[in-house]
Amino acid sequence: MARFHVPRWASRVVFGLVVCATPALAANLSIFQKNLTFSAAKVTVHAGDRLVIHNADTVTHNITVRGTGEDADSDDLGLQKPGVDVSYVFQTRGTYTVVCSIHPRMRMMVSVQ
Repeated sequence: MARFHVPRWASRVVFGLVVCATPALAANLSIFQKNLTFSAAKVTVHAGDRLVIHNADTVTHNITVRGTGEDADSDDLGLQKPGVDVSYVFQTRGTYTVVCSIHPRMRMMVSVQ
């Protein structure tokens, strides 16, 4: 049986290619609402990540996710009673504004990389 030697650098290149080709797992980022504010004014996530918003307030909220630009879409996540979570998966890179449609001063910027 013939033996051959693989240089150490070659195995590192192969390992690097495998790691780079492996898709990253999506993550969850959790924030909460309390006293009519979001726990963060700005957050950064990656495309495919899920933002979970927990209503730790004593009032109902209505979360809307707004994209940027002239043709930006809005996604209304519906009424969110106290103690309830809503979530949104950001599929596309860009900057988004998350607002409460009931309490429009409640705003959070989301940067999606």
